[in-house]
Order: sequence, then C-alpha cells, then structure tokens
Amino acid sequence: MSEPGLAYRAVDASLGALSHLATSIDNSLRPVTANANAYSRDPDQEVNAATAVIEGFRRQLRLGIPIAPDIQAVYSVVDAIQNSKSLDDRKMLLEHALVFMSRLPRGSALAQKGQDAVISMRKFKYIRICPSPATYVGDAYRFRAADGGNNNLLIPDLDSPPPSAELPDPELVFECLLKRDKVTPHPAGLSAMFFSFATLVIHTCFRTNHRDVTINETSSYVDLAPLYGNNQEDQDSVRRWDGTGRLKEDVFTENRLLFLPPAVCTILGNSAHATTRNLAVHRSQAVPDQRGGQFRDPETLKEEQRKQQDHVLFNTARLINVGFFVSIVLGDYLASILGIVREGSDWSLNPFQDIVQSERNHVPRGKFNLLYHWHSTTSAIDEQWTEGVFRKIFGDKPFEQITPGEFAKASALVASAEPDKAKWEFGGMKRGSDGRFNDAELAQTIINATSHVASAFKARGTPPVLRVVEILGIMSSRKWGVCSLNEFRKFIGLKPYDSFTEWNSDPEIATAAMRLYKHPDNLELYVGLQAEETKPVVPGAGLCPGYTISRAILSDAITLTRGDRYLTTDWTTNNLTCWGFDDATRDIENPSFGGMLGKLFYRTLPGQFPENSIYLWFPLMTPDAMKTNFTKVGIAGDYDFSRPTAPQPVQDVTSRAHVMDVIMETACIHTPYGKKVQAMFDKDPGFFLALNDEHDHTFKTIIYQNLIAPSGTYFQSYFYEVTKTLLQDMSYTLGSHQSKCLDIVDVFENVVMRFVSEEIGGLSLKSESNPRGLYFERELRDMIDDIYMHVFTDIDIQHIFRIAKNAKSFSKRLLLHINQTYIAANGLGPITERIFGFFSGTGRPSYDFMRRLHKTGKPKDQLCKAVLAAIVASFEYVPALINVVNFYLDPAQAEHKTQLVALASSKDPQANNVIAGYVREALRLDPLFSHARRVVVENTSVKGSNYKRGDSLFLSIADSNLDVSPLPFVSVDPRRPADSYTLMGDGLHRCFSDEFVHSTMACAVRAVFQLNNIRRGPGKSGILKRFTDSDGTTASSCYLNSKQIITPFPTSLTLQYDV
Repeated sequence: MSEPGLAYRAVDASLGALSHLATSIDNSLRPVTANANAYSRDPDQEVNAATAVIEGFRRQLRLGIPIAPDIQAVYSVVDAIQNSKSLDDRKMLLEHALVFMSRLPRGSALAQKGQDAVISMRKFKYIRICPSPATYVGDAYRFRAADGGNNNLLIPDLDSPPPSAELPDPELVFECLLKRDKVTPHPAGLSAMFFSFATLVIHTCFRTNHRDVTINETSSYVDLAPLYGNNQEDQDSVRRWDGTGRLKEDVFTENRLLFLPPAVCTILGNSAHATTRNLAVHRSQAVPDQRGGQFRDPETLKEEQRKQQDHVLFNTARLINVGFFVSIVLGDYLASILGIVREGSDWSLNPFQDIVQSERNHVPRGKFNLLYHWHSTTSAIDEQWTEGVFRKIFGDKPFEQITPGEFAKASALVASAEPDKAKWEFGGMKRGSDGRFNDAELAQTIINATSHVASAFKARGTPPVLRVVEILGIMSSRKWGVCSLNEFRKFIGLKPYDSFTEWNSDPEIATAAMRLYKHPDNLELYVGLQAEETKPVVPGAGLCPGYTISRAILSDAITLTRGDRYLTTDWTTNNLTCWGFDDATRDIENPSFGGMLGKLFYRTLPGQFPENSIYLWFPLMTPDAMKTNFTKVGIAGDYDFSRPTAPQPVQDVTSRAHVMDVIMETACIHTPYGKKVQAMFDKDPGFFLALNDEHDHTFKTIIYQNLIAPSGTYFQSYFYEVTKTLLQDMSYTLGSHQSKCLDIVDVFENVVMRFVSEEIGGLSLKSESNPRGLYFERELRDMIDDIYMHVFTDIDIQHIFRIAKNAKSFSKRLLLHINQTYIAANGLGPITERIFGFFSGTGRPSYDFMRRLHKTGKPKDQLCKAVLAAIVASFEYVPALINVVNFYLDPAQAEHKTQLVALASSKDPQANNVIAGYVREALRLDPLFSHARRVVVENTSVKGSNYKRGDSLFLSIADSNLDVSPLPFVSVDPRRPADSYTLMGDGLHRCFSDEFVHSTMACAVRAVFQLNNIRRGPGKSGILKRFTDSDGTTASSCYLNSKQIITPFPTSLTLQYDV
C-alpha cells in the first residue's frame, strides 16, 4: 500500500478508537429513564455529539474535501455568471457541481439544496401539460396500466402511445462521419454490460413504429415496457393467470431485443427482472403486511377470487419491480455515467420526492430519441455477434448493400416467427424442460459482457454492420423535422457552435462536416450528436459522450422519473408493501454503494458469483478499470477481481443415518462458517463457533467445563426464576382487569440478554440498580443479532456487507467489555484499565466463570473470544423457545398443552425431564432450521457416497428428524429417547450440548405454562407472523424485522392469561 494509504489507515484507526471511547462513556452516563427510547434507537447510528463529529470526519476523509483548488472550476463559474443563458459546456460547470455535491456530508442542508437545484433543471422543449394532483384512489389508479395510461390523472390518455436546408445523402454522411475506422476502448472503462443495460433503458422509453416513424409505440415512462408489454394483449401473453400473480418462466414481450447482444435479454427477462419479479410476487404473497396479512392458496379460491388475487399480486409485484429497475438506473447506471463509482461514493440524485406544482408530466419530442443512438460504443465482441446475426438473416450480402426496406421486412419476419413468447430463445441458449434457461449459461453471458470493454463515443465509431440502422436513424430524424444541433443547444441553454472545429477539433472530421453541411448552423441534430467531440475522463464524467449528449441526458433522466407519479407521490408502502418498498430502495451500505444490479444477479442466479465479486457488484465497469480505481482509494482488498467460475452443484443429504455420518465427519467435511469468523478475527483462535479444527473444539470444551459442568442445576433454576419474574414485570392489564397480555418474544429476549450479560460476559445492563451499565437489553440484542446473522444465517445479498461490517464493529466493542470483566475478575491490568471498568460496570455473577477461565492458562484474548462465541450461540435460545411455546398453543396440540400445564404445576422431580422431552419434540416437528450447510475440504467417502474437495452439501435436518423409529415420527412423544434426534442447529446445541439446552429451555417453558389459562393474544397479535422463504435459505421459517430484513428470529407473539 502507498504511504498516503498507510497514513490514512493509521489516522482512521485512531479516530475509530476515539469514537468507540466516546460512545462507551456516553452509554454509561445515559439515564436509566432513557430505556424507553432505546427501543426505537438504530444501533447503526451513533447518537452522541462527539461520536457524530468523529464519524462525520472519518467519512469526509474517505470522500475527500468537497472541492479542490482547481482553476478550471473557477473558469466554469465565471462563464456561468457571464453567460447564464448560453453556457460553454467545455468549461465543465455541471461536472464540477456534481463532484462538489457528491463530497458533501450526507444529509446536510447544502447537499439537499444541491439536489434540489439539479433536479429542478428544466431547460428542455417538452410539451407541457397540467400538473397531476397528488393521487386518486381505486385499482384503476393504484396500479400501472398496461399501456402507460392513467398516469396523469387529469388527462389519462395523454401518455398512451399516440396513434430546411438541403441535406447530404445519408449514405454519404455515414461513410464520411460515422463509419468505424477502428475500435477505441472506452476511456473510463465502461463495460459492454453498461451499454446492454443502456439499451434496455432506451428501449423502455422509445419504440418507433416502422410504418410511421413519427409514432412512439411505448409510454414515456421508465416502466419496464419491454418486460410487461405496451398494451394489455402483450401483458396478458406473459402472465400465468393462476392466482399467484406470476409471469411465465424467463419471458418478456419485446421482440426487438432478440436482434441485440444476449446480455440485453439476460438482464431483462431470462435471469433478472422476470425472475426477481416472480420473487416479488412470492414475497408480496408470503410476507404479512399492513393491508391484512397473507394471501390465500389459489386452489382454495373461486374463479373470481382467484382473478382478483392474481390482479393484486401481479400489479403489486410490478410496482416493486419497476421501482427496483429505476433504482438501478439512479444507482448503478447514473453512478457510472457521472463517474462517481470510481471514487467509491454512495452519492446519487434522488428524484423520488413529491411532485410540486411546477412539476409536469410530459411527452418527449423526437429530438430526445436522438440522444440515445449510441452505436459507436458497440464493443468488439458485440460487433462480432451482430455481424453473425446479420449473416444469419441476410446471408452473404455485403452490409453496405442492405437497404432500409430489406431491413424492415426481415425484422418483421424474424419477430413474427415464434408467437409464443415463452418459447423465445436467444444467444444460442436453449430452454430446459421447465421452460427456463440454464443459470450457468446466463451467468457467463453477464460475465463476458462485464469483462469486455465497450468502445468509446467518437466520430467514425459505428460498426459497418450497423450502417443500415444509422441510415434509418438519419432518415427518421429528417422525417420528424427535428431542429439542428445548434438550435438544440440553444434550447438547453448551451452556447451554439461558431465553427466546425469548435464542434470537433479533429481537422479531418471538421473538414468532412464542413464539406457536407457548409455551415455549423446546418449541421443536423442526429449526425451532430453522434460525431461531436467527446468529453474527457474527469471527476464528474464517466460516460464521456459528446458534450451536448452529456448535458442533455442527465436532465432527461430526471424528468422521466419526476413525471411519473408511481415513483413520486404514489411511491408508498401501501402500494408496494413494506417489504417491497424497502427492497426497491437503494441501500447505500451495500458493497456497490447503493447499486442494485449485484443484488439482482446474486438473487436470480444463485451460486454463480462469490459474495464479494467485482463482476457481481460493478458489472457496468470492467474489472480492470475497477481494480485501478479502487486501488487508488484503498478498498481494492474488499473485492474479488478474479473471473467467477461455475459452482459445484449442491448435493442434498436427506436420510437420518447419512446426515449423522456427515455431521460426524469433521476432518474432511466442515461447516461454512470459518471464513466469516476469520473476517471478524483473522486467524486468531478462540471464537470457536465454526467448530472445524482442533482449536475450535478445545475452546468449546473449555467453555463447557468452566461454565456448565460446575453449575449443577444452577442455570436451570436461573432460567425458571428469571423467566417467571419477567413474565410478571412485562405484562400489562387489559380493560377488564381480569386478564393480562405480554409479548413472549420480548420476555425471552430479555431472559437471554440477562443470561449472557450477567452469567457469561459481564456485559452490564443498565437498570435502576446498575445506573452506570452500558447497554439496554434491546441494544445488546441488536448487536448480538448482527453477529449471529453474519456467522450463521443466509442473509439477502444486499445486507451482507453491512451486517458483516456491523458484526466486526460490535465484536470489537463487546470484546473490549468482556476483556474488562476478565481483568476485573482476576485483578489484572494497569490502573487505567481498572478505571475504565468503572464505566463498564462489570457484573459480579460472571466473575467465578472468568476466574476458572484464567486458570486454564490460555491467552486472555483467545479466552475472551470464546466467551463472545458462547454469548452469540446463546441467542438461538430465543427462536427455539418461541417455536416450542407457539407449537403447543396450536389447537392441534391441545391435548399436549393440557399435559404441559399439568407438568408445569407438578412437584414430581421427573416433571422437568418430561417437559424437556416436549421441548425436543417441538423442535423436531417445528425446527429452527430445515437444513444445514457443509463444505467438503478433502476428498472423502461417507455411506458409499463419494465427495470431492469443494463440494457443497445441504443436510436435510428437518427430514432426518422425522425419520425416528420405531415410534410414529409425526406424533408427539415426550419420552422418545434423547439420542434418537439428529442435529438441532449449528449454534446453541453444538456449543452447550443438547442436554443442557433442553433442560434450561424446559424450565423457561415451565414458567410460561404455569400462567393461568395461558393462550394466544386477541386477533392477529396472537399469531406468529412468519413465512416460508423459497430462496434457498436454511431456516424453516422467516420473519421480517423492523429494518425489513428477512431473519430467522421472531419479532412478536402476544400471549394472554387470566389474573
């Protein structure tokens, strides 16, 4: 690393330590009465002023100062003042302004004013109409119409597709100014994938009718028309109509895309948007939301009910998917256009704000279509592919002899060859028997397009094969009667060109244009845009097209989104659902700084990309360019720049005997948690939860021998007494005063937080008796939650980096306080560390445990990591206890509930053992995890099955736990032998032993069922709000937390009992 980079890391580390100290002192000094506010506090945000200042300064160091001393910036400002209506865009005023805004502190007043100023740029010749009111109610207005109508509510049909001087010959213009002379790599490193995505955006907004080129057949909105169609007939042809709201497999409606490089189709329908749209349907159907909960199985519905449910699900998912697409445009796409992706910046324009009176819907004139004819950027690989398509259609006919009429006729013939859109194929790929394309082939299409650099914008840049397409573009623009280049520049407030050399400084290009057009005022818009001199690679510029295109497309993109009420006033959780709203919104904490394509590809092509692959997170730039960019800003080490390889297929292991043998084969088959643990602690042993090597098992044994073995029945009594106390403390009286309610999730969370803080780690909780404690229960829970999620759970890709970052930060913070407990318990450390213990309020109950650990002779730091591992594993108690209580409150288990109630009040010394049997049975029939993952690290054979190094195994825990002989496996039998169960999970049970876990759980469950007439709470409050996620996760059931992240941890379950 360079010396400046090392210096930055050193300064950042020092500031981070200072920030942590400020936070710890602030936490300690908070009043106990702040506990109520702690429940609404976001643990990711530091709240005290000192920490906020330090963290803000750290972020600003990474981004750089907002504006560097640059004489060019001064010139641009002076020009803007002197020529406000005729700016010289060569002075780069807009680029300097965008760079300045991207480096401002996030959320500052100045940053917001800058956003407003850019979004308000309106110097375009759009047809203006009346502003839309806020919104109307009813399904006719709540969802997008197939043809784009009803968007402007006062004129609902407005946006539906509506039924000079002598110029040189188009063929001559092409040969002189447009025909490619050589391939020039894009100067900023944009990939071929960037322009495949750009093609999709362009085809969303423009569809010229070949019989009448004055007609645009699509709406003027960024609404994924190529996927959904431009009319109801097209839309109906890709839907299933089965009550689920889903599309057919790998389908889209736009036949023009079949002529284009395969990456375009891959992005749109066959790997990405069609699939993620069906995921949106699934999640909208499965995840309960504010509008009344889950949808019903279509098989149970009457025809009219099924149609209505299909209508709502389809259109809700469409709103989510279009919003997702627009977020890609404003995230990945715009970041590449502006070049801010090169700096690792998360800044972007945010046009998702309410439409004010001055905002107008619009219909773009033909001149704006001409901004997007980017044929010169065709990469070498896409040029070869296009030549192959043309030869397949036109045979050996030379490209220069293909006429516009022949092209239009051939296009129509090819497009109508297969009427069934579900049978369309492209790029040489074939559909499988299920109607889908192969994931590995689709992934390779994306990888190939990402790895190849696009060509630069330039005069004489259009491949010869596209000659007929360019000629059609020139002819169409003339038929539309669009203005000249200079007139267009005046329209958008730019200085007109006085000479051809000012337009393009290349003497050869300027001379050719002068011979053809005589005077700059005669230069037609289409040709003038394509052959204009291009913008250099500078901060604020990444697309680097001609200057006029660069200035126009930014405001055009803003106008397209600002004029769409579904992206402004109707961009609400009510229309998209809470999950959908969050899913379609940019997350600036993800690995691509708010990009969305990585999330899309990882989700729809599972297993095809490593989690930190540069191909996944930045596909619009070439890996070589991103490696150079990220090396400069010091973050290249966070990403994998190697080309992704096809993954090994996942092998299912289902039988009980086979599952048990695989679990026991720890030498050659490991858990997948080791890499995640190393990401937090490098290779330093202690945090043993991976349980893959000798060190892991050593520290697991140390914890068991020093925490559990000496305790006798202490912890069983502890769980019972603490649960019983909290059940009373956290109950509230109903209006009748005859019953009370409580949230059993909150109760069990507090039980576990007290257990890990008081008895294991000495992580002092703030209370009336301990006012200098560091954490409220909910704060500590959130910290442990993120660490557990990072190690054990299948997290949605967009949250992986953020949760990993939180896990590392929270681990360091908790280890510091565990270390203070260890030092205080054993009388170690200098006086300064003992003074710091005053602020951490170390708890006494854990001291004996810490002293026993000290006697093992193991290094202090490693022992503290082992303690943290035990704390994290304990978090699994919460969902396990909830599953048990929920299981026996089900009406189908009424008989067993009655027996549990009797056992809970029984004085029989064997009652706890029987309750523990009920606990095991509930976890067998309603398990926390349906599967467990394993990775083969050395070639081995298990039960006659041969496994190779690198193989991935998916162990069916749920199925294997049903394979219990000789007793019936579907019935509850609390006296089933304890050794007849397989793995219950990779965390809690493997850390503490099944016997300890089930006996302590039995005591907590006993306290619950001692409550008089314990039952579910009224209405939906007494229903566990969970769903099954079909996205390949190991959890049996999933929940949606307050951040709209899907987790395996329950959020709320209200119980009621009589006083």
